[in-house]
Amino acid sequence: MTEKPSYRNISMKTELADAIEDYIKAHLELGYRSLAQFLEDSSRRRLEELRSQEQEVPRMEKINCDNEGCKIHDRKLGRVADITFKPSGIRCSLDERSNCEHIKFALEHRDVKEIIMKKRKQGWKLSDV
Repeated sequence: MTEKPSYRNISMKTELADAIEDYIKAHLELGYRSLAQFLEDSSRRRLEELRSQEQEVPRMEKINCDNEGCKIHDRKLGRVADITFKPSGIRCSLDERSNCEHIKFALEHRDVKEIIMKKRKQGWKLSDV
């Protein structure tokens, strides 16, 4: 036995409902048989449009950067990684390593690359960029 679809009642202003029904009657070639059918179709189209406009928020974001390091916001972890630049190397406060995804992300940014290159010229043992 097949299940019958369930329905919900939705309120809308009478003036708008009347205007839509008048339009449906004046444009039978569009194929709408009822106000409900028109609203279902238009709502489905609008939902598809909105979903297609959604953009995934990047996992990480560079908050700021200076000669001493960077702050990287990791949305997945809900924390901020402090990437520090020292003569002995780069270090991530979250992973407590010198080679992690936060450091790799930081090194993708031009301003960070410029700082690293400048520090390497000064003799610091920093990653190639």
